[in-house]
Amino acid sequence: MTYTNRVEYGIGLANMLNWTQTTFLRGQYKFGSSYVDKLCSRLIGSRLIEGVFASVEKDRNEEHNHVHLLLASKHSLNRYELSKLSGFNPLGIGNVNNIKNKTGVSRYVAKHIGRDFSYHNLYI
Repeated sequence: MTYTNRVEYGIGLANMLNWTQTTFLRGQYKFGSSYVDKLCSRLIGSRLIEGVFASVEKDRNEEHNHVHLLLASKHSLNRYELSKLSGFNPLGIGNVNNIKNKTGVSRYVAKHIGRDFSYHNLYI
């Protein structure tokens, strides 16, 4: 996938749902696709969350990676609520920020899509 394709993907992603918040997850081990799917399925199973987009990105040291999340919710969520919903340690959840520029955030989250180390999925 080219840079232009990733930009277009990010713009399309911005318009898919009413993304309201974003955060990231960091763990002690690399995130695998099945684990990311399990975490996000737990989140989307909650009545508080209408949609989740997850994108795995490698860290600079390549021994670890992290997950960017876009959240569509009518509720103001924090890391402790996300921890309860997902079963993920709250210490590994970054600040949950409100999204002011959906296109900018969506493009940022999609910046590594299509690379051999990346994984992404939409949960609705």
